[in-house]
Amino acid sequence: MLTVFAISFVVILGLGVPISIGLGASAMVYVLMQEDLSLTMLIQTTFGGMSSFPLLAIPLFMLSGNLMNEGGLTKDLVRFAKLVMGHISGGLGLATILASAIFAAISGSAVATAVAIGMVMIPAMKEAGYDEEVGAAVTATASCMGPIIPPSIPFIMYGVIANVSIGALFLGGVIPGLMLGAFLAIYMYLVAKKRNYPREPQASLKEVALGAWQALPALLMPVIIMGGILGGAFTPTEAAGVVAVYALLVGVFFYRKIHWRRLPDILLNSGLESAMVMLLLGLSEPFSWIIASEEIPQLIINAIGTISTSPIIVLFLINILLILVGIPLETAPAITIVTPVIAPIAAQLGIDPIHLGIVVCFNLVLGLITPPVGAVLFSICSIADMRLEKLAKGIWPPFFISLLVLGLITYIPSLTTYLPHLIMK
Repeated sequence: MLTVFAISFVVILGLGVPISIGLGASAMVYVLMQEDLSLTMLIQTTFGGMSSFPLLAIPLFMLSGNLMNEGGLTKDLVRFAKLVMGHISGGLGLATILASAIFAAISGSAVATAVAIGMVMIPAMKEAGYDEEVGAAVTATASCMGPIIPPSIPFIMYGVIANVSIGALFLGGVIPGLMLGAFLAIYMYLVAKKRNYPREPQASLKEVALGAWQALPALLMPVIIMGGILGGAFTPTEAAGVVAVYALLVGVFFYRKIHWRRLPDILLNSGLESAMVMLLLGLSEPFSWIIASEEIPQLIINAIGTISTSPIIVLFLINILLILVGIPLETAPAITIVTPVIAPIAAQLGIDPIHLGIVVCFNLVLGLITPPVGAVLFSICSIADMRLEKLAKGIWPPFFISLLVLGLITYIPSLTTYLPHLIMK
């Protein structure tokens, strides 16, 4: 029975069927072959997978990101980053990283970060004389901070599936996200020095202050999100709602770039984006139930036990598995597939669930910049009007830097658990 279930899933995906439909279809094949199960169970578990209050944060954060772009907050954010970083060697690249970090603290999405920042910074770096593949690769890799620095859509998904505190996962992603940004900044600075990239004129204190004032609405959004959550004013889901309303009000009344007639289109686009994620989560629920009922995690635990019971070795094996899974699959479906399998293994070995969640999400996010099918790579190629083969050559140095950060957070758990244990005692 289990063999038929696995084969049906692989065959369905091989036919080019979307992963969400593949998850539901393979679960239906399993149910139809079981005499003591009915399709009612399939329907109940599917709707049960979507009827979770924390999941409401996903469409709300998507909406806030779309409102931010429509309202013009992104351009002021990028302008502020250039004023602060432009005069340093590789300043435009550093400004890209800084702007991506701030935008990451609002959107929770790598693709959204890549598109929003890349549309402004990639042409600017190209015009300034930066090598095309360097600017594009740094933008692509910096966008990976989007799902790591809170808020994070992958963290929300992982937290719901693995029953881990989303607030704790948000806090756990702060240090790894900032580490990725810092390591990329060092790389960009060294490359700029070696290739003698031009620097922007140093902005005066008055210009920086004016840029900060213009970007203040965008800069306040991360403060509202994390400040409200940590202060107990609202939950992560409620924070998403507050930020969506805030982005709307700022775009309409402060920047005056969001027109009421545009709201239906913004809401429709946000709804379509959210529907894809929610359908995936709903149809992954019966798939996860089958994995648990067939004791697949226990089978894998026993198989791994024949190799090693050391958490160090097991984490290494998990990372290898996740890298391989992340190459063909996007982050959301990969999380829904691997989490029900990996979480019980880690729990039995005493690995902190927060630590595991950060490692899993960080690892799978890197799949977005891994050739040949990374979603961020395709977005950047479209923005930069360059071939994937050219970008693939430039992506490897920052990609390996990202792997170095992954190794550090994998084997130094305190990098992911210090803030959650300190603040959420």
